[in-house]
Amino acid sequence: MKTNTQIIIGFLFCLAWSTGCRRAESYQKPVKPVQTQEAQKLFPGGEPGDGERYSANILPASQTELAFRQGGYLSQIHQVKGHDQKMRYVQEGDSVAKGTALARLRNDEFAAKVEQAQAQLTEAQSAIETNRANLSEAEAALHQAERDLDRATKLLESRSLTKPDYEGAKTKVELAQAKVEAVRSQRQVIEAKISGARAIVSEAALAQQDAALRAPMDCYVLKRLVEPGAIIAPGRPVFVVAEKSPVKAMFGVPDLTVKNVKLGAPLTLTAEAIPGVEFKGLISRISPTADPRSRVFDVEVTISRPPAGLRPGMIASLTLPTAKSPTPLTVIPINAVVRLKQSPEGYAVNVVTEQSGKQIARQRPVKLGEAFGNMIAVTEGLSLGERVITSGAAMVVDGEEIRVIP
Repeated sequence: MKTNTQIIIGFLFCLAWSTGCRRAESYQKPVKPVQTQEAQKLFPGGEPGDGERYSANILPASQTELAFRQGGYLSQIHQVKGHDQKMRYVQEGDSVAKGTALARLRNDEFAAKVEQAQAQLTEAQSAIETNRANLSEAEAALHQAERDLDRATKLLESRSLTKPDYEGAKTKVELAQAKVEAVRSQRQVIEAKISGARAIVSEAALAQQDAALRAPMDCYVLKRLVEPGAIIAPGRPVFVVAEKSPVKAMFGVPDLTVKNVKLGAPLTLTAEAIPGVEFKGLISRISPTADPRSRVFDVEVTISRPPAGLRPGMIASLTLPTAKSPTPLTVIPINAVVRLKQSPEGYAVNVVTEQSGKQIARQRPVKLGEAFGNMIAVTEGLSLGERVITSGAAMVVDGEEIRVIP
């Protein structure tokens, strides 16, 4: 009986022990699931021999607003032959040659001003002829009075002439001299009038010439801002034109690329609008500062001989060559970086290691370099190909078992 009791107690003890073991097993700490990524190699300037492709906007090398210097009634706008072979007013997109009269003001008022100015000049020129004759007469009278005074002086010395007669001869000389000076002064006034009249004639002739608004270069019409019959104010823009050749291509590069862009460097461009055609350009300007919003530096390429089909507003493609021997960097995702527990100012990563068939996280101190988007360079503490924890890195403890999930 005692034996049976002992057997029962032993059985119950074993049962309780096995139940406790199973319960302990059921409360084991779960393995944390994490995502990982290998440390990669990055060339800051691109792979050796590769290039970076950019899209550029084609812009005119120069764009000009044309306006009349003088105001007036717009009587004429340049006409061209349309697709229907009928004449129409020049409009946006039309090509015009240098010197073409794009618009004209009514000429009547300008012609009248030229005639009036010319009449003033003719009158002044006639006055100068009269003055020239008066001066010759006054100078002749002065010479005669001087000769009479010489004769009177000799007669006075020989007591053959009275004092009053001598004084009369002397007075005549003084009067003749005063008349000559007066005529000469009048001549200066007339000459000033002639200069003024000539300036008025030139101004009126220039205004008449400016009544025709001409294209200053071979250009495209970007805007026409008037219609025939309008009253035009001086300086009001009438046309906006863009130079045909050269054109420029504008594109932006980030700060890591701008250091490799050099003034005067040749580039080859293409445009989808003119397939199969390549055209050359030279880098003519690099912005000294980045755009505050896009953080890119504007680069300008001058295309001195654009192909016939290239127009402002089109999009061109180009490739910037990268450095021939870029230095590769080891980079990892930024979210793989955690604070170093031993030093809050330091950084670390959790590296996946294998131990007894299990995947274990090991925290490793690293030194960081420059960021490239969502990637960051590691200068010390990590090798290419090592796998670091990215998702869940901040929740992992050094030496903890993990489970890598896709």
